[in-house]
Amino acid sequence: MKVSELYNQVAQLGFEDSLENDDRFYQAANRALFQVAALRPEVRVFVLKHKPLENKILSDISGPFEKKEQLYFEAKNVKSYYFEADGKGMCYIEKYNETNGEWEEKGDIPLESKINIFKSYYGFINSECTNCLVRLRFCGDYLYSVKNVAMYSDIYSDDEEDIPVFNEYTRYDISMMVDDFLALESPPIRYDGGFVKMGKHYDVESGKMLLISNEISGVFQVLYRHKPTRLESKVNADEDNTIIDVDEELANLLPTLIASYVWLEDEPEKAQYYYSLYKELAYNVERNTRKLAPVTITNNGW
Repeated sequence: MKVSELYNQVAQLGFEDSLENDDRFYQAANRALFQVAALRPEVRVFVLKHKPLENKILSDISGPFEKKEQLYFEAKNVKSYYFEADGKGMCYIEKYNETNGEWEEKGDIPLESKINIFKSYYGFINSECTNCLVRLRFCGDYLYSVKNVAMYSDIYSDDEEDIPVFNEYTRYDISMMVDDFLALESPPIRYDGGFVKMGKHYDVESGKMLLISNEISGVFQVLYRHKPTRLESKVNADEDNTIIDVDEELANLLPTLIASYVWLEDEPEKAQYYYSLYKELAYNVERNTRKLAPVTITNNGW
């Protein structure tokens, strides 16, 4: 349905050829558009590649480790590091010299964070350490804590900001990855190949943040609800050829709902009548939607 068609239908409900205020029409139309779209949200798919880098540290690295003495983490053939720490101290990047059996200092990272507040530290490891055994050595004169320590052999780029956080989950803000995000569907994720919905290995935060376990990797289809495109006000609404961003069945609910908003202040009885008519039409749409819902058939393998 075009905006011009919708405008004419609303005007005819008031037994007029036009409305007094086109801006008021657009305001009511946008309000109604989102309300109608919520009756049967359009679900879209975003393909997400989840392939966390392998942490080359073989020892326990989750923590937190609360120490006064020294703490060591070793790995071979690594190019970058990540860890979180609180308190004051020092982390030394050291390379093992196989010739003399001694550790050689190749860098240092001052630990300077507020008490009981973990700060993230990350960076690249000196290229001369690439094919060697490397360790992170933590020490300090005061009590300090370290957790989520990682060293990676692979890097995404030469930008330190691309060194990934090491944690149980990788966080993806889907609202920042698609332009038309309204909300995550429930359930929000399935395998891309077999379309199998996952029952574990992920969590959701704030209705938009998808957390996927770093124990798995793969390409997934993220299901989200599409946010309808808002209508931009035009000088002459009756000439606006913009296509309204909902399917035709939902678009047919818009005239009565918009009419109820347009005449709410000046003619409340007329507004109430059109709102009651809208509710009846909306109920029929919801009932038909439930009838069309897919049925899961279990055949026990037969």
